[in-house]
Amino acid sequence: MKNMMKRSFLILISLFWMGVIFYMSHQNGEESSNVSNKVTKLFLELFYKEYHLLDVSQQLILFENTSYIIRKLSHFIEYFLLGSFIFFLIKEFTKKDSILYSISISLSILYAITDEIHQSFVGGRSPMIKDVLIDALGAISAILCMRIILNSIRIIKKGKKYD
Repeated sequence: MKNMMKRSFLILISLFWMGVIFYMSHQNGEESSNVSNKVTKLFLELFYKEYHLLDVSQQLILFENTSYIIRKLSHFIEYFLLGSFIFFLIKEFTKKDSILYSISISLSILYAITDEIHQSFVGGRSPMIKDVLIDALGAISAILCMRIILNSIRIIKKGKKYD
């Protein structure tokens, strides 16, 4: 019963997070830009106190560069979380590492591809291979982190490496 509840929770959180990603991708170009601009403005106000002292052209350059980094970092983080959720979900169904890693990575990348395809149907948005690569990097990074963490736990608990 406990195993079934854990599996159900992991399925739900994975689907929920996929829904969050879908929702963010479903925003048209203007809505997406507005969200990015608000986040960028908040970031600059919090971490670059002298931002308002710059001349307008310097502010614009800094804003555009920061916004780009934040947007791409958002892709990485979204898929880092998705990769983590999918990893723990698949881990509930198999103990074989080759299956665990290949399915976790494949599902995460497949969702990243379908997400970019989805964006081609949203006004003001377009699919970008670069975003799929950033998404894949986020998911793979998460899965590698989970491997390192699980290996460390196994070494501490049993003095045995996690293969």
